[in-house]
Amino acid sequence: MNCTTTPMETLTDAVRLAFEKAMPSKVAASWGHANGLNVAGWDSRTNEEFVTMVLATIISGGGATPQQDGWHAVGPECCFGALTSGDVELLEYSYPIIIHKYSLMTDSGGAGKFRGGSGTAWEVEPLDKEMLCIGFGEGRRIPAMGAAGAISKDIDSKVGRVQLKRGGKVEVKRTNIMETIQPGDTVTNMNPGGGGYGNPFERPVEKVVWDVKNGLVSVKGAKEDYGVVISNAETLEVDTAATRELRG
Repeated sequence: MNCTTTPMETLTDAVRLAFEKAMPSKVAASWGHANGLNVAGWDSRTNEEFVTMVLATIISGGGATPQQDGWHAVGPECCFGALTSGDVELLEYSYPIIIHKYSLMTDSGGAGKFRGGSGTAWEVEPLDKEMLCIGFGEGRRIPAMGAAGAISKDIDSKVGRVQLKRGGKVEVKRTNIMETIQPGDTVTNMNPGGGGYGNPFERPVEKVVWDVKNGLVSVKGAKEDYGVVISNAETLEVDTAATRELRG
């Protein structure tokens, strides 16, 4: 699997960086890298073994371009374009799993004048038998690269990770894993977003507020990554003076 994900994505980033130097106005930022999950076990409904690479778990964010924000949930970079996921109900019908959550992740898109697309979080529990979970890929320490001066200060929210809940304890993994979970336990695969394009402090304030309103950016992320100070989290009122001072 790593022959078609990690090396390919690294090579793609290298080529993209070279093109950025030659034609910066025409190159998009990097997409989120593959950070997927395979599951296997026994399906008591059919009395057969099952194993699958759950494509829904590798859906990351697309990179921003010189003209627009990155697309949400279309990665990873190794898919040569875009990858989408099937219905949750079909996955639960096909395999003995319970999907508790499938959503965009707040603050996962790289900061920039044009924001990177958001990555996804996918939380699953085995139906009634233990299940083996194998996490693969990368993008768990270094986020998708931005372009044209795009820099994110909040890094942790923009990298992939796997969260295990077992016996009331929560553990976050940032490496490839092979773990067995039981009914009642859950594993959440969280995918990185795409890189941003341009200086984040040049993103219009109203767009940052819109992102916060729609759960794409947190109040904390608005301040740290975009220099937009929201004084009231409920009304999303912006402290204009503090924002102007922070943005310089």
